[in-house]
Amino acid sequence: MALSNAAREARNAYQREYRRRYPEKGREYNRRYWERKAEKLADPVYQVKALQGEGLTQRKIADMTGMSLSAVNRILKQKSVKSERKPEQL
Repeated sequence: MALSNAAREARNAYQREYRRRYPEKGREYNRRYWERKAEKLADPVYQVKALQGEGLTQRKIADMTGMSLSAVNRILKQKSVKSERKPEQL
């Protein structure tokens, strides 16, 4: 559902005023976001899944992450097993 121009202008004005009055909240939110993002990027499981999503082979993923090929295979196999489970098996 699209906002009307008047509603969009009112929302933008409110957001500008909020950011002006509470600049520390925006900085804190931004800091927490990047802390979580850094933790996620450091997670080897996330790295392997992201590289697989880019279409890289398991061998290339192993070379890029410094992991063994068997470790990469294990991570990807765990991912596929969890996604193939039926809800009643969980």
